[in-house]
Amino acid sequence: MRVLVISAHETFRQQVQSACLRFTEAVVSLRLADTVGQGLELAHQIEAETIFLDLTRNVEAGLLAIEQLAEVKGRLVAASVDKIAPDLITRAIRAGAQEVLAQPVQDDEVHQILRKAVRLQSEGGGPARRQGRLIVTYSSKGGVGKTTITVNTAHALVQALGAGHVALVDANTQSPNVAAMLDLRPEHWLRDAVAEYRRIDPEMLRGFMTEHSSGLSVLAHSSDNPLELDFQEDQLSKILLVANGTYDFTLVDTFPILSSLNLAMMDLADHILLVTEAVVPAIRSARHNLQMLRQAGYSESRITVVINRYTRFRGNVPPDLVAETLDWPVEMVLPYDVHATIAANNGKTVIDAFPNQRLADGFRLLAARLTGEVVSLRARDGWFDRGRRLLLGRI
Repeated sequence: MRVLVISAHETFRQQVQSACLRFTEAVVSLRLADTVGQGLELAHQIEAETIFLDLTRNVEAGLLAIEQLAEVKGRLVAASVDKIAPDLITRAIRAGAQEVLAQPVQDDEVHQILRKAVRLQSEGGGPARRQGRLIVTYSSKGGVGKTTITVNTAHALVQALGAGHVALVDANTQSPNVAAMLDLRPEHWLRDAVAEYRRIDPEMLRGFMTEHSSGLSVLAHSSDNPLELDFQEDQLSKILLVANGTYDFTLVDTFPILSSLNLAMMDLADHILLVTEAVVPAIRSARHNLQMLRQAGYSESRITVVINRYTRFRGNVPPDLVAETLDWPVEMVLPYDVHATIAANNGKTVIDAFPNQRLADGFRLLAARLTGEVVSLRARDGWFDRGRRLLLGRI
């Protein structure tokens, strides 16, 4: 569910945001706008389905905005003020608001509004819901193999779903590596999509993609011309929303900083792969990230912790101790494998270059987890035993 909060008051935005992130009956992708003008534009760009509009600062401008926002069929608009008066409630409802929310905002009231929006969509009164899923891979510790995991998991998804169903977006705005890792020479780059973000649609987005030999559609980012400016949240969010409506799965590689841009992408994501290694600096970084995400209201169901490059050599922290330290379950353990380096140096995925390696099986299992499918356990060189050990962290 795509939710937009329009308010100049930080307290109101935080209250609604916290309530939305604690809503467990649907995945909420939430965006914030400071002004009515910005909110009107953003509502159109992200095709917002539920809007919370704060009337406290400017009632008249807010009421006019409600009239425009409510014109979209199936959209639920909730108005809010710090002091509710009967005449203001009447005017807000006449303008098109379906709900009026008192301040300070209470979680249960926001949840009731969200439930109403869910019912509206399920009854066919709302916009057609996107079927695609957005997966963001993240770590604030560089060098843990985040891009390797993103690329190979995307390839595994293509094997499961077929060509043209999976997209990979390189949103590592400072040190992009996807094109080099896949030995691609794109004609179009992420900067081209950003330049057209206001009018981008599925057909245009597919035109910006570079097709990998596996059938994976890649929107690469060029290190030669990093747009000269940082990406804006609205630009990248619009591109990802269009991708989410175009492909069954869209995987996003990110820059290792817990920035507002990365948080905006995580808010849109159906699932987050948090990558770490079984060494103290990486574990500390992951613990901090999880604490921040937990405070923001992210649940265990949206985050999968992946331990990468695990070995049983002396000094490596075992997966159960990693989970205890993180206070978060570790659901995937990928083994150290020199074949990952060899494949990357040759511009190939592990699945392509070394399909029978234990690491390739790990990527297939991770893809299966994302799709919810049961992996076929065909006897192939101990595949079942290797897969079971990967899931349990017993490499």
